[in-house]
Amino acid sequence: MLTNLLLSLSLLFGCQRASMPGKTYAVVIGISDYQALTYTTGDLRFADRDAQQVATFLRSKAGGSVSNANIRLLTNRQATQETIQQALTLFRQAGPTDRVILYFSGHGLPDSFVPYDARPGDERKLLTYRVIKAAFHESNAKTKLCIADACMSGGITRQKTKRSALATNEPDGSNVAMMLASRSTQRAVEDGRLAGGAFTYFLLKGLTGQGDVDGNGIVTIRELHKYVSPQVKKRTKGQQTPIFYGRFSDELPLSYL
Repeated sequence: MLTNLLLSLSLLFGCQRASMPGKTYAVVIGISDYQALTYTTGDLRFADRDAQQVATFLRSKAGGSVSNANIRLLTNRQATQETIQQALTLFRQAGPTDRVILYFSGHGLPDSFVPYDARPGDERKLLTYRVIKAAFHESNAKTKLCIADACMSGGITRQKTKRSALATNEPDGSNVAMMLASRSTQRAVEDGRLAGGAFTYFLLKGLTGQGDVDGNGIVTIRELHKYVSPQVKKRTKGQQTPIFYGRFSDELPLSYL
């Protein structure tokens, strides 16, 4: 009798945390090899690999078992300004119970991310924060995540006007979160020993188990921040301070283990 009761409770709890509610639509970008750069003039080493690992996580059970049809993975020469902007229209397919995710790993500037085909001194080819915020605002999803492993990525939190604020005018019950590798004045460090960006490395470690502080099989955004932030600060010797910013519940689940 007791065995049957415990088994029933186990099955019930397992069903409750087996998968993310609704669907996930994700645009995942990683650029190591830039058109206008070489390794000696600024190319990165691991940004494309980091993006591929994030996409793999999203496809896993912990990441929500997201179908390939709902992921736009763009790496290196695939990640031009035009193709990124086109990929962001995927978010328009999401309904209120769904979530949308943008992950970017590559070069960053105070007001934009840098696509593959950007040219030094030419602002016309940048992926501005204004464009990113517009893509989020055009989505009906109540859960919106912007994750960036890029230098100065904290600059996206600056709110010049109410219209440009990512978390403004969202309906009640919405979760809009920005998980950013660094403050607006900081670099985002690539670590050869980790074979990736320090931020993405610990982000994925946290999402796949290390962040589950209370051991309940769910990693919430609060748990992830408590794990990622000190790990990145320690690893980069204080050069890099991750920012978790927006309007969201501390108990927002990000992975189900």
